[in-house]
Parts: sequence; C-alpha cells; structure tokens
Amino acid sequence: MIAFYDILSSLTAYLSRPILNCIPFPTNLTYLFISFCTLSSGCSELTLTTLSSPAYIAFDNDNQGWQISSGAISSYSATGGNPGGYIIGTDNALGFWYFIASKEFVSETRKSYERNLGFDLEQSATDSQANADDVILTDGSTILTFDTAYNPKTTWTHYSIKLDEFSGWKKGKVKATKADMQTVLQNLTELRIRGEFRAGPDRGGLDNVAIY
Repeated sequence: MIAFYDILSSLTAYLSRPILNCIPFPTNLTYLFISFCTLSSGCSELTLTTLSSPAYIAFDNDNQGWQISSGAISSYSATGGNPGGYIIGTDNALGFWYFIASKEFVSETRKSYERNLGFDLEQSATDSQANADDVILTDGSTILTFDTAYNPKTTWTHYSIKLDEFSGWKKGKVKATKADMQTVLQNLTELRIRGEFRAGPDRGGLDNVAIY
C-alpha cells in the first residue's frame, strides 16, 4: 500500500507541475484527473479521467493568429524556438512594441481567473534596457497591467503570472481588485505581451504561450 501511495503522489506532482521553459508541452496536451476509493475489501481502485487541455501556443507551424503591434516588423521562424518555431518582432520605429494574442487565445483567457499565464521570451541584446508595462489586458474600457520582475535574456526566459488580484496586477497606478480582474478577464478583448525591452534597435521572440 505504501508503494501505491508513493506512485500516486509522484504521478500527481508530475501532472500538476508548472510549465518550464526547458520542458515544452505538446500541442495535444491533456491532463489526467486522478482519484481512488478504498473498497470494503481493503483494495484501492485507481480512476483516470481525461480533462480538457489548457490553451497552449507552441508556434510550431506558423504564428497561430498572433500579431505584432506597430513599431516592429513581424516574422516567423520554424527553428530557433524553445524548441521548434517561434514568432519574432524586429524593431523599426520609436516606442515599445507588443505581441498581440490571437482571438482564440483571448477567448480561452476569458475563463482564466486564478489560473496562470505562461510564456517564453528572448531578446537580441540586454544593454540599454527600458521600463514599460510587460503584460496588458483590456476589455475595451478598463486596462490592467503587469510588470515582471526581470527582463528576458538573450536566451529563452520563462515567465509565469497568476491571473488574480494578489499577484501585482494594476489598474492605472493602484492595485487591481478582484472585481477588476474578473470583469476584465470575462470580457477580454485584447492581451499584449511586451516584445521590446531595449532603448534602440532590437529584436524579440515569443514562444510557448499557455493558460494553465
């Protein structure tokens, strides 16, 4: 019985682990819900139930509907991602530019209160860094912003942000409330992830975007 519980504990921990930039999730990812019941005979029955997979964008074949805001030229590479393909923004104007989520990903994010937004970023150089909002959520009237604790390196750098009122989201200069988070997420019209971190010419890449 001890061995059974050890196996169950290990399997549960593995399936519930957060996305890591060194272990990309497959695009057909599914989670398994694990439960067991103790029978009158003293035996245990293990039940596996497949649940719907979270939104996961690997960019393995194309940009999957993601775009780049004005200020950069959008391109796609089938290699060089983390791993596989990724989307690229190449700076061509003043001001910060952003990766803009696809309509499908925005739709998934509307159901994501208290879940996590994960993604991988890289940039071409780390000198002359400049500050700006790193992630932007809006429902068309209210804007919520998030500042990450660090800028990406020239190698793939992973981020995981909890979508709740305790994680540092702001509405203007004040902390976002539970009502702010829920209202904006439920009515989300746009999600942006910053791609430019350098004051000057640069290039940035995005890969492995997920809601989990």
